[in-house]
Amino acid sequence: MSETTTIHATKRDQSGKGHARTLRRADKIPAVVYGHGYDPVSITVDGTRLNKMFKPGREADAEYQLFNLKIEGVRTATKVMIKEIQRHPLQQHIEHIDFFAVKMDEPVVAPVHIRLHGKPEGVKLGGVLRHILREIEVKSLPADVPSHIDIDIEHLQIGDSIHVSDLQVPENVQILTDASAAVANVMAPSVTAEEVEETEETEETEGQAEESTGEAEQAES
Repeated sequence: MSETTTIHATKRDQSGKGHARTLRRADKIPAVVYGHGYDPVSITVDGTRLNKMFKPGREADAEYQLFNLKIEGVRTATKVMIKEIQRHPLQQHIEHIDFFAVKMDEPVVAPVHIRLHGKPEGVKLGGVLRHILREIEVKSLPADVPSHIDIDIEHLQIGDSIHVSDLQVPENVQILTDASAAVANVMAPSVTAEEVEETEETEETEGQAEESTGEAEQAES
């Protein structure tokens, strides 16, 4: 995993929507930290920094990686993972964060995102790439949770698939997701709606032509 980043926080005693709105106006984000053997603590973190760290649509770049959470007034930092990020539905800024406290000697279950690289040979021949499974679930010690899994898909031909069983992870990481689940595949191109319409129009025109020819033959006879 990458170097551990420290997130600074302060304890908060108040709660409720009104207080949360007040914090957000001051560019603070209400948050909570909890975990196995860890009493839940309500905290506040810096809104400017956290919104830069976790930009909309890019939470996967850092989600479930390990962080040091340093709460003001607490002597030692707590090792945490990001459990959930809640955003404003329109403006997309962070409204709340759940931190999950972990113990470095106890395994955790976490999702790991899958990133595809390259353009499949099958796509170059007209096939269609489908990215079916975008993350898998793994179990390992917190420090061993991969930030992501990279897969080279350039070799895929039409009809080829990659399954969870094909993924390569360190020996100390256990994949919990069904090994037979498909991660990605390249399908043969399907007939488009326009092609169907063109085919129908051609058949209809040919049919009308045949009818006209038949009528003409009957008139001549």
